[in-house]
Amino acid sequence: MENTALEVILALLPFVVLLIGFLAFRMSALKMSLIVWVLELVVVVAFYKMPVLDSLKASIWGNVTLWTGFLVLWTGQIFGQCFRSTGCLNVMLKTLNGILPTKEGKAMSLVSIVGGYLGAFNGFATYPVTIPGLVNLGINGVRAAAGYLVYFSWSIAFVSLFIAANIASNVTKLPITDIVQTMGLLTLPLVVVSEIGFFRILGFSLKDKDNLMILVLSVIGNMLAVVLFTQIFPELYILTLVAAATFSLIMLWLFSKKYDRSAYEDDENAEKFSMGTIIKAFAPLIAVVVLVIINSYPLKTFCNNMSFSVSLFGYSPTKITLLTAPGFYVIVAALLCHVFAIKRSSSLANDFAVATKRALPSLATLFLGGAMVQLMLDTSQIATLASQMSQWGASVYGVLLSGLGFLAGMAFGQGIPACSMFSKMQMGVADALGIAPAVLVGIAAMVTMGPANPLKPSLLTYTSSLAGIKGQDGEMFNIMFKWQILQLLIIAGIVFFMFL
Repeated sequence: MENTALEVILALLPFVVLLIGFLAFRMSALKMSLIVWVLELVVVVAFYKMPVLDSLKASIWGNVTLWTGFLVLWTGQIFGQCFRSTGCLNVMLKTLNGILPTKEGKAMSLVSIVGGYLGAFNGFATYPVTIPGLVNLGINGVRAAAGYLVYFSWSIAFVSLFIAANIASNVTKLPITDIVQTMGLLTLPLVVVSEIGFFRILGFSLKDKDNLMILVLSVIGNMLAVVLFTQIFPELYILTLVAAATFSLIMLWLFSKKYDRSAYEDDENAEKFSMGTIIKAFAPLIAVVVLVIINSYPLKTFCNNMSFSVSLFGYSPTKITLLTAPGFYVIVAALLCHVFAIKRSSSLANDFAVATKRALPSLATLFLGGAMVQLMLDTSQIATLASQMSQWGASVYGVLLSGLGFLAGMAFGQGIPACSMFSKMQMGVADALGIAPAVLVGIAAMVTMGPANPLKPSLLTYTSSLAGIKGQDGEMFNIMFKWQILQLLIIAGIVFFMFL
């Protein structure tokens, strides 16, 4: 194809269709992904003259390269099911509920600690815990759902044991540690915006000194974790959210000592647990943290030697490293939930079956997204788009990348296909712009996963149902929009000045 303008239009067409489907017609992620994949098949066959058989092969290979995404989506559902069915989640929630006696303190303990611990292993598993928890504190359903979505947006790029960085590394062959350093730097200001947004949306006054201190301590705990495990010890990047939750837990617990609990009657009826029971509830998480450290240091060489490569249809091999893959740690955590079970309301086999059934729509959506991405890569549609965007220089390219990545992250049912596509896109343009590829890939992984996440129509519908509200998705969108646009503007501004 020689018509550059037509090539750019065809490259943008899937994103336009996705946005229209999600925002205008509120179509499900799975249905929209199927439509866009079929549309892309028509484009590559009709305009790029790709044989139908080759297009199907490309669709399959595109998902082989996303193996770690499939693994973490599946195992994440298993972990969430096991953590609930074994009683570990109930003990964790009730323990955290007793740290601070005020509504504001309970709300921050809930989202910062549960969002960190559960989000580290499965970001999607946090919503059914935190949003009903906020509603139970007497917070309006619309504001509970919107507030948590805004709070959690800073950490979306890090959830599921850094699935974004793993996907980006897998498709670009760049070291994960280099990618996470850029992601971490861009995240630091987003922590502040997200947490302030959370307080403002929930109507918590920051003129109250205690509320302000709770906010500041949580911000410090989260930012400290990001700095430590993406900048100073990037080899342990997987521990970022676990560390953030732990630091917040310690700081809020120390701050709680200032309260006279006799003034808070609701604490009298709180269920008490023995220290042994509390340790069992946290044991699966602690054990996996230890395993991550062991595999990252003393067993690093052994784990790397256990990897193998897979190649199909003439594509360059992709490396499979099961012992250090995020999904491996998640499945270990799920198994340990049954080892340290506080109660047994379900068997391990039943948990696997229930979780697998629940994961199928997400896995199918990811498959269709991965297939579309590979078709766009094989026909150089992404390379053409990158080339056109780079003509105005590095700073403008960085701003355009931030904006387009934001839209793609909002349009895709999941951020993983967008992360894969935009990460791969940077490899051809980095040298031309004179920018380290890992920096551009880190930006792409960050903007496609995090800031746009709360604005996805499918997520709005899901979280509103958890909050017990109906027909107020538009109100939630409007509440969150300014905070997410602010995040985008901050990222775009940082990137612009980085590349001047």
